[in-house]
Amino acid sequence: KKAICRCTQALGVGVKEDIRDVVFVKPDVFSPDATQQIAQEIRKINSSLVKQKNSYLLIGPGRWGSADPWLGIPVNWKDISGVCAIVELRYEKLKADPSQGSHFFLNITSLGIHYLTVTEGSGDHLDWDWLNSQPVVEETTFLKHIKAEHPLMVKIDSKKSKCVIIPKEEDANQIDLSQSCQWWAMK
Repeated sequence: KKAICRCTQALGVGVKEDIRDVVFVKPDVFSPDATQQIAQEIRKINSSLVKQKNSYLLIGPGRWGSADPWLGIPVNWKDISGVCAIVELRYEKLKADPSQGSHFFLNITSLGIHYLTVTEGSGDHLDWDWLNSQPVVEETTFLKHIKAEHPLMVKIDSKKSKCVIIPKEEDANQIDLSQSCQWWAMK
């Protein structure tokens, strides 16, 4: 089974299953000077998903909840209250240090939300081709909301700080990650 995301900086414990909704910042149009507008777009999509009682995976550059809009997306908790896992991207356009200590961040970890940092050029991986091949629910100027064809599973090994996100086949009851994703088994 191919991982759509894997990283070596992950916070959280255990497994989140049956995630179908994914909201991500489109990398081809992202600009650090547009983070306020991106936060507004996320607020609207989050509101819709919360009304539908659908938790979702959120993916985007820099620090989520940053007070400095040049370091990440300046959302408040209510703007992303339906999220079950967050992927923070560190790449050339925005290389803020990973979140670890703000009040916002402490709320996220205390609520059991998985928080992953994918760093470009580090061996971490995010499969943009897979994300862009999924059915689109809504597209805004800076965001894309997709519905995964198969539910996603997010699994964190908190002792190693590793995480993998894989599509969970509809007929699979259990997935052995050491068999299905060789990266996971690396020491």
